[in-house]
Amino acid sequence: MTKKILCLAMTLFVTAGCSSTQSSVENTTEENTTKDDVTTVVEQTFSGPDEELTQFYEEDNYEQISTYYMERFEPFFTEDSMENAVNTNLLNSFHQKAYGNDVNMEIGEMSVEEKEDTAGAYDFEMQINVSNGQKAEVRGRVNTNEEGKITRIRYLDVQPLLNAFDTAVEVEEGLFEYDRSRLVSRTGDEAYQPKYPTVMPFEVDGVEIEAGIMEHEDTLLTLIFHGETNETMELKTVKDSEISHQDIETEEVSIGDQTRQYAGKEGETQRLIWTHGSITYELKGNVEGLSKEDLIKVAESFK
Repeated sequence: MTKKILCLAMTLFVTAGCSSTQSSVENTTEENTTKDDVTTVVEQTFSGPDEELTQFYEEDNYEQISTYYMERFEPFFTEDSMENAVNTNLLNSFHQKAYGNDVNMEIGEMSVEEKEDTAGAYDFEMQINVSNGQKAEVRGRVNTNEEGKITRIRYLDVQPLLNAFDTAVEVEEGLFEYDRSRLVSRTGDEAYQPKYPTVMPFEVDGVEIEAGIMEHEDTLLTLIFHGETNETMELKTVKDSEISHQDIETEEVSIGDQTRQYAGKEGETQRLIWTHGSITYELKGNVEGLSKEDLIKVAESFK
């Protein structure tokens, strides 16, 4: 079983089709329902995640997550463009990023204006207020066809918003704190609860949690920490057993009153192996610029 906190790539330029649920030929009012639909899509993309969606993420309920987005966005999309929007993470990228950093988005000032010189084009600008106190401006363009269906969405410079989500704090050069409380709560129903690092050698963007299968279901738990620029570190924990390191050359290092086995060198995969109580740990990764001393500091931060 694999649990994920997220960590997906952001698509900054995507093409999608979107149909209006209110642009019926029977509509005789002068209200621009296509503009209303564009506004709805943009608002839903850049607000939240709400309590319902957050609960689905907490439970790793991917079926319900899919249903959530289909119910809210499918009425605006053709079948093909809805599939494309899902495949490019158009609908959920900002929600996943916000959820992974334990923050929420709220729209402040916002405008959606139809371009007079370009048929069916709408430019939007908005201020996003993030619950950690940060703010960011987002703007883009939505193009629609004669039937009021969105044919293209282009986000312009969303990096400030992505940066506003970050909650990592650099405690010293190259080492970052992250919010481990969500990780602790997510593993609370596992067969055992190991200790976790409080700092990592990169800004943590998400964590995969893999429980053991079959006979190892209650004795093996692996965590994979993902960074914002594709760094990874793996933490393997084994209860009431050992992690073999007979095939690798190791040296003993002392951390406090504990002796640990270190293997590797900077620029290659490095690892530390140690036992605390009934649990054996292996922390390993190939992270650019990671020194042996930094890896030891990460290990020292466990609690």
